[in-house]
Amino acid sequence: MPFDIRSDAFTAAIPGESRLEEIGGGFGFTEGPIWHPGEHWLVFSDIQESHQYKWSEADGLKVFRTPSNQANGNFFDRQGRVISCEHASSQLVRHEHGGKQVVPLATHYLGKELNSPNDVVCDSKGRIWFTDPSFGRIREDLGILRDQDLPYQGVFRLDPDGTLTLVVDDFQQPNGLCLSADESRLFVNDSWGGHIRVMDVTEDGGLTNNRVWADVTGEGEGVPDGMKTTTEGHILCNGPGGVHLFDAEANCLGVILTPQKSTNFCFGGRDFRTLFITASTSVYRIQTAMTGLAMF
Repeated sequence: MPFDIRSDAFTAAIPGESRLEEIGGGFGFTEGPIWHPGEHWLVFSDIQESHQYKWSEADGLKVFRTPSNQANGNFFDRQGRVISCEHASSQLVRHEHGGKQVVPLATHYLGKELNSPNDVVCDSKGRIWFTDPSFGRIREDLGILRDQDLPYQGVFRLDPDGTLTLVVDDFQQPNGLCLSADESRLFVNDSWGGHIRVMDVTEDGGLTNNRVWADVTGEGEGVPDGMKTTTEGHILCNGPGGVHLFDAEANCLGVILTPQKSTNFCFGGRDFRTLFITASTSVYRIQTAMTGLAMF
């Protein structure tokens, strides 16, 4: 059975006949998929092999950037440029000229090197939000073993003028994050805490009312990792067994089960109803009845 159905509402979002299709395999550790809404291609990272790839239905698989400093999460800024989190360099970077030039955006906070930026999201005001756990410093397969300079694993906001602000510092290991469709709330999950938190976003980019929104529970491999929202108000989050689907009231409707540990995902396709899932050594896709949000 490809699903762990916990509510009848699950089948309204994921048709019962939908099945996972592998579109690429043989990678080291896949992560960070993003879909270009106009040109219809996918970019994703292979952290372990320090590659980033570009895939499309028409052209198949090509290398987007190598070496990638063991890049992890990706997003598009408002101009359609790829923003990437690099584990090995502890930097947040922007790709320009089709990935041929890479520009560092954030490297240090208060004179101390960032840990290992992990996942990233951009809002309509041009602000960039990213998580900074220590995974790229404590796992040799995902980074470079080294001590960290910062005494916490935080969440940061980078403003268009280049100002870097620490907005949360009490996570064990913050990982995936997403904004609600109206950008009034920021969702961030904690891989070691096993839950999703939500915070209200003020007009000036501050965060208030930090609270646990949902626990991510189930059988199988996986922890809270990538996270996205839909136009219908669903929140999806990687977790034990696969991709967990929550409704707007934080009820888990069910899980898209994956044959390998799932790490991240994004909506794409011409109608933004195809879910592309990175899972360990492969990349999969599955058709849904939900509509994801275009990144720009």
